[in-house]
Amino acid sequence: MTNSIPIFNIYQDGILKYIEDIKNNPVNIILLIIDLAVVFFLIAKLIQIVKKTRSWQLIKGIAFLLVATFLSELLRLYILNSILASFMTYGVILLIVLFQPELRRGLEQLRNRKNF
Repeated sequence: MTNSIPIFNIYQDGILKYIEDIKNNPVNIILLIIDLAVVFFLIAKLIQIVKKTRSWQLIKGIAFLLVATFLSELLRLYILNSILASFMTYGVILLIVLFQPELRRGLEQLRNRKNF
């Protein structure tokens, strides 16, 4: 697979190494299940908390950019992918600066929640 997409090579190598590790040590399957359960729980809680705020639009926009960047790499649209990747790199810093008050408020609400 010499002309495959670089991001797939990275993930493919990591996934194959992980599968080989699971074959050698079956206890890792239990750890994988626990790991996935914790991640899914945290994502569900994050969505539950954020869905009631204005940040939901921001998260949908970030998700759109991630999907667009992935698709541009998959379809080998190199110029578009370069622009999107650069925007995401510097856009994160810009978003943190622009939405700093909302981020602080959200973290305070997260800290004050008793059912989390």
